[in-house]
Amino acid sequence: MDQKGFFELAKKGKTDWWLYILTFFLVLVGYTIGQIPLTALQLSKISKLDLGNDVLKKFEETMDFSLFGIDKNVGLIFLILMFVFATGGLLLGLKIHKKSFKDIITPNKTIDFKKILFSFGFWFVLSLVFETITYFIDPSHYTFSFNAGSFFILLLICIFLMPIQTSFEEFFFRGYLMPAFSLLTKNKWMPLIITSILFSMVHSANPEIDKYGFWTMQFYYIGAGLFLGYITIMDDSLELALGVHAATNIFGASMVSYDGSVLQTDTLAKTSIINPWMMIAVFYICAIIYIYYCHKKYKWGGLDVLMAPVNASSSQTSLPLDFLDTEPRSSKAIQITAQKDNNIFPIDSGGIQSNTDYSSLINDNEEE
Repeated sequence: MDQKGFFELAKKGKTDWWLYILTFFLVLVGYTIGQIPLTALQLSKISKLDLGNDVLKKFEETMDFSLFGIDKNVGLIFLILMFVFATGGLLLGLKIHKKSFKDIITPNKTIDFKKILFSFGFWFVLSLVFETITYFIDPSHYTFSFNAGSFFILLLICIFLMPIQTSFEEFFFRGYLMPAFSLLTKNKWMPLIITSILFSMVHSANPEIDKYGFWTMQFYYIGAGLFLGYITIMDDSLELALGVHAATNIFGASMVSYDGSVLQTDTLAKTSIINPWMMIAVFYICAIIYIYYCHKKYKWGGLDVLMAPVNASSSQTSLPLDFLDTEPRSSKAIQITAQKDNNIFPIDSGGIQSNTDYSSLINDNEEE
């Protein structure tokens, strides 16, 4: 791993406050542009099929593209298209920041794709195990269907396109915003809470909110944000969160869906009745198992890692302790003091260190 940690990457490039506002605006513009094709398709179907406003309202509640006579796989592609353009807006913002794409993922030299795949597989298996347990508790709520042609296309969408949507949310909330807020708070736990609340607010427009209640689903979304942010902080990189988020949405889009889900696709199974608190409880149990295993696997530290302050940038300057000294000094003495102030305590993720020998410089100054 490089010397600097994940949160220290926020100090790279330009960090002017207005650049974060600009990047947010670019993401919003990209997301809006990405909605144009879907809106145009819906309007054309409404006009062609002479559909009323009640159909559009029902779509907002169910996200069922079949109401417009649109194939569900096609509808899913149009939904993901929004995040393609939003990702483009974020990448443009990073370029203006003078930051690289890797800077919002990992402080390491390369992105660890093996870690992403491990995280994806582990979370996917956990989801499958607990869904199977739920099924055997009451199988009457489940219906199974399989259309080979439709499911194969859905599988391709899940593998190649769905990660764009899930990755964007991780790039933006955990990779970009969370370290950015640490520049203000000088710690990690406050950005974790802030971004988790923002994450839940963004998902407040999902149809689950209307069906199962605002505060009920906020308990899930805030918990999901805290979980994804926590594993990012403890692992000091974004790879694990990328894997978990991709596994969550791909499982929901291909394996099991439920009424009220934002992902209404031709999954292998569908449950007609769902207890939201049971779903939330299963999520928290899976999160605890995941965190426990990763603590062992990656030898994470304790809560002190979460509560540790974010180091100040070594490029930051402050007044030297002897600035009150009114004795006149030669220009060389001032130069020596400035050199000592800037180098004797360089702060970095590796700690405080100094290998500079100032004795010869001081002796030269005394001789003068």
